Amino acid sequence: MITRLPELGPTAERDDWQAQLESLYAISVEIASLRELSAVMDRALEYCLALTTSAFGFVGLVDGPETMDVAAIRGFVPDGSDFYERFRKIPIRRTIFGVVILEGRPNISNDVRNDPLHRGAPRGHPPVETFLGVPLRVRQQTIGMIGVANRPSGYDARHERLLSTFANQVAVAIENARLYERQRQMIADLQQLHARLDAARVEALLHQERNRIAADLHDRVAQIMFGIGIEATWCRDQPDVPEPVLRALDRIRELAARGAAEVRRVVYDLAEMPVGGGELVERIRQLVEGYRSEDLRVELVIEGKPRRLPPEREDAIFLIACEALTNVRRHSGADLAIVSLHFTERSVILVVQDNGCGMPHTSFVSVRTAGHFGLRSMRRRAEAVGGELSWYNGEDGGFVVRAVIPAEPRWAEQV
Repeated sequence: MITRLPELGPTAERDDWQAQLESLYAISVEIASLRELSAVMDRALEYCLALTTSAFGFVGLVDGPETMDVAAIRGFVPDGSDFYERFRKIPIRRTIFGVVILEGRPNISNDVRNDPLHRGAPRGHPPVETFLGVPLRVRQQTIGMIGVANRPSGYDARHERLLSTFANQVAVAIENARLYERQRQMIADLQQLHARLDAARVEALLHQERNRIAADLHDRVAQIMFGIGIEATWCRDQPDVPEPVLRALDRIRELAARGAAEVRRVVYDLAEMPVGGGELVERIRQLVEGYRSEDLRVELVIEGKPRRLPPEREDAIFLIACEALTNVRRHSGADLAIVSLHFTERSVILVVQDNGCGMPHTSFVSVRTAGHFGLRSMRRRAEAVGGELSWYNGEDGGFVVRAVIPAEPRWAEQV
């Protein structure tokens, strides 16, 4: 509800001027209580028209060094529906309203048509006969202006003083509304960031759990299936086994083989689930942090200028690093692992090296046949994106996994 103001006819100007000034207090309190910027400007302009008995007016806010944004308008309805959008941005020049912002002072024109600062009006705008503009200032800076027009008997110094006093309160209210909006946006951004962090944590936990399940299936269930097949084969090779038993043993071997194949499929499916996006170096850094513990020190070395790769290549590097560190923690007995990312013009080289027990020679042979799902999975990931992966024992002990992934410079962008 609008605070009722004394009418501003000639008698009111003589007898009720003090009442008008006193009413500014109640008006200012209401304006200051508003939080939405649009509501502040719309209500303030409504009061400005009432205070000065003007026909129409606007609130303009500085939008850059040379432009004013007409943020609120009252008192006339444009002919075209797109009038407001077409003329919302006004260049700040030496016009009857432009000088208010350029010089930071009020401007009165009671004969606009003959005013040397008059530059005309856009088609569809009502004629302007009289005009009063006052600046909106906060901390000695002009942030905009209030303009009112077409008071029948024109404007004088008292109207200028009254509107300027009110404009000071409006400027503070506008600044407070802007601060409130920025604060609200910051809160929304923080909430969104927290949601993304929560989602990342959930994804990381899911990925860790998928890896654990895949490892358990590979290390336990698959080995059990393999053992069943071996035992069935041994039984079948014994002498004097009845034909029905042979058929049963063959069936057991077939089921064991099918079961092992199904376990491998599930393991691969689990390992292939996406791990999400993000900048590669930061993802590797977070991965390294996650694998550090009292028993295992993990260091990260970055060489060259980091670059972005196609997402599937970054995912491959990340997953290979994850699998390699999992192997270090589970099998190596190491207390130190070093993860290196070397960015070259043509490729990204990932090296994961530990100071553990290394791999026995017999294991290098068995990798090519059965077992060692993790190493074969890493190689498969590298080859799937056109890269290559190798592993070997370090010269000073420990085990080394080295992946070379093409960077494809025509896709990559420097960061």
